[in-house]
Amino acid sequence: MKKILVVDDENFNRDIIKKVLIKEGFSILEATNGKESLKMLESNDIDLILMDIMMPIMDGFKAIETIKKQSLYKKLPIIAITALSDTQTYQKALKLGAKTLITKPFKLPLLIDSVKSALKDE
Repeated sequence: MKKILVVDDENFNRDIIKKVLIKEGFSILEATNGKESLKMLESNDIDLILMDIMMPIMDGFKAIETIKKQSLYKKLPIIAITALSDTQTYQKALKLGAKTLITKPFKLPLLIDSVKSALKDE
């Protein structure tokens, strides 16, 4: 069973993603900020990360950058999630190493397809 780490500071967002992806057969771990996601990554075998961009303590950009600098996680797929829909945010997320970026409010079929696609590519 593929393990997905959902990183978002809002419980509501994590709950929706968690329910949908569990129905799709995935195992879900949760973190509330980038710093917490780094700790989760160290102690778990993660197959994919869904990373919110705007969070307290450590934002998604910094977390993605930190994760991708580690050779062990260079190929780990990360999908960025954000309410920001500007081109700069999208380009920055991709430049830092995200596979793609999904904007909130996201459509659940798109989220599921993006997750499955990212896991196929790994």
